Amino acid sequence: MGSARFIAQAFRLGLFQACLGALSVLTLGIFNRLLIEEFDVPAALTALAIGGQQLVAFSRVWFGQRSDRCRWKGLRRTPFILSGAVVFCLLAWVAGRTVLWVGAASLAGDSSAVMVRGLLLAVVFVGYGLAISASSTPFAALLVDVSTEKQRPALVSIVWSMLMVGIVVGANLLSAFLGKTCENADLSVVISGVERLIVVAPLVIFALVLISIIGVEPSIDSGKSVTNALPQKPSAELSLSQAWRVVKASPQVGYFFAVLFLFTFSLFLQEAVLEPYGGAVFGMNLCETTELNKWWGIGTLIGVSTTGFLLVPRLGPQRTALIGGLLSAVFVISMVLSGGIGSESYFKIALLLFGYSAGVSTNASLTLMLGLTSPLMAGTFIGVWGLAQAYARGAATVSGGTLLSIFGSLTGGQNTFAAYAGVFSLQAIGLFLAGLMLLKVDTSLFKTKVDQALGSVAAEELE
Repeated sequence: MGSARFIAQAFRLGLFQACLGALSVLTLGIFNRLLIEEFDVPAALTALAIGGQQLVAFSRVWFGQRSDRCRWKGLRRTPFILSGAVVFCLLAWVAGRTVLWVGAASLAGDSSAVMVRGLLLAVVFVGYGLAISASSTPFAALLVDVSTEKQRPALVSIVWSMLMVGIVVGANLLSAFLGKTCENADLSVVISGVERLIVVAPLVIFALVLISIIGVEPSIDSGKSVTNALPQKPSAELSLSQAWRVVKASPQVGYFFAVLFLFTFSLFLQEAVLEPYGGAVFGMNLCETTELNKWWGIGTLIGVSTTGFLLVPRLGPQRTALIGGLLSAVFVISMVLSGGIGSESYFKIALLLFGYSAGVSTNASLTLMLGLTSPLMAGTFIGVWGLAQAYARGAATVSGGTLLSIFGSLTGGQNTFAAYAGVFSLQAIGLFLAGLMLLKVDTSLFKTKVDQALGSVAAEELE
């Protein structure tokens, strides 16, 4: 699976993912809960605003392809990763201020101002999404650059485990930072706590990104070789149109794109409604619902971290994904049943088990994703898969809030148990179908078609 040095480097790279996990708690956890519960902003508007970050996911292909061609001081991925991190940390603060601005309009009863400010918040998150795309897509390509095919299941286990660590630790630290804010009935105290949080969190996160990335990528000019021995040509000379021709050459690209979209959409459909569900059905306060991420994150951490060592090497990624999908669907339904009987402890256990099964599926699908690339075009292919994941997650964020509003209109209110049960039931169906469809992904066919297309492009260049 790799030397001690490789494992240490994997954990270091995982710090970047941990930072993204902590940011997701801040944006999709605290900001989302504040808008819906404390400020009573419509769930659909909230979902549209926060989901705005996924509207620019198409840029992932461009950023990935540009990182393939980049040769800034002998580095391809690092310039994109760090510059993107500067921007998304800055915009996390801007987004926090804008959330409070929207909340002020809602508390004042100015519905037109809520709408205008909510749309401006969406614009902020569009910029935030561009920065995330510019940073995270080259980061994933860097993982392909520094690993072999045999090392990738272990690399996925470690790096994406750190994503879950970021969610769990982030949820705990953010709640601890807010302190007695959550227990105070005075909303002004809550707002003051959030104002402090949005200043400190981006600074800490950027410092950790620097520790994670600086010095990891071997310089092409230095003569050092990465594990995959990536050549500078012809990848450096492929135009975006040529790269796109190679991407379209394999029918597995379109199929895996669709399956990855369905899986990611279903996995995150609950993200925008999980914390409001805890507040509406179980009467949890802000800190208690923020800590729900801990239960989901711990389960996912166990699933992701063990699957690459125990299940994928024995069953293969396709069958492992099927098992994870089936279990995920079962435990989502268990989360609904816990609300029906009003058992908070049962709900947390179901959430923990859902996290585990989601971790199993995530590891398997990510292993497939990193395998469905070419060393010559890692950034471009990662951009395509990132496009599927980002649009799916954005669609899930928007759909979660929108479906909650729709089911709420049918059941007497968006904060009723029946409305939340409708969203979770649709999620379970999607997870089951995605698990079945992943069985038909053919990595051998993919690689054959891509190699043929690259050969065709190279032949044209020689003519």
